[in-house]
Amino acid sequence: MFIETAPPPEKRLTIQGTFRFDCHQGLPCFNTCCRNKHLPLTPYDVLRLRRNLNLHSDVFLDRYTLYRTDPQSGFPVVLLRMSDGADGRCPFLGVDGCKVYADRPTACRLYPLCRVSGYASGNGRLEAFFYMLDAPQCLGRQEDRIWTVGTWHTGQGLDPYSAMNDRMLELIFHPRRASGKGLDERQLQKVLVACYNLDIFREFVFSTGFLDRFEVPVNIRECIAEQDTALLDLGLAFLRKTLFPPD
Repeated sequence: MFIETAPPPEKRLTIQGTFRFDCHQGLPCFNTCCRNKHLPLTPYDVLRLRRNLNLHSDVFLDRYTLYRTDPQSGFPVVLLRMSDGADGRCPFLGVDGCKVYADRPTACRLYPLCRVSGYASGNGRLEAFFYMLDAPQCLGRQEDRIWTVGTWHTGQGLDPYSAMNDRMLELIFHPRRASGKGLDERQLQKVLVACYNLDIFREFVFSTGFLDRFEVPVNIRECIAEQDTALLDLGLAFLRKTLFPPD
């Protein structure tokens, strides 16, 4: 996902920046942020959610997600399917809050912050900054508790999410990706399977000559048979080779 306009420098927060926020059931707005959302899911979000629900990745994607193509990057965007009711509530919202809290998506963990990542021109390094979302209905922003961005990021369990999400950004911002040119249908399907539909990708990896063709070491083969994170790592490496083959 791309943002059309980056926030001005004075609104950007570094990892040492501070902000006020506290969310609890005593607030009248509690759980209202879990309704009527345009919520993109990263590959690692899907991995964690479908594992929490003990669902085959194909079933999870069919039941809980929508799909479109990002017009700027040309990459697929997977969105959480909200309920069809008037309030458009999250399918994982219960009476007492989030029913998948331990494996909630990146955007939910970050809230009330947004993380903006990209490659700085000139140095080729992935850089990130944060900013407070414009959410006037959120009363938690009026509470007295003060956080640093770094403390919030670590406390919300975001470290593995950001690390894996940045791996995906390496593909989206690859220097050899033609600006403004989307992926063809075959490439789109490769991204969807290798990043989001990991159970299908695992079947493909072990039922074809994939492992030998891509010279996957024996120890990695053992890991991807059982570990979804290792399989996603392989999927991202596979996409780098196939979408942007070496000269």
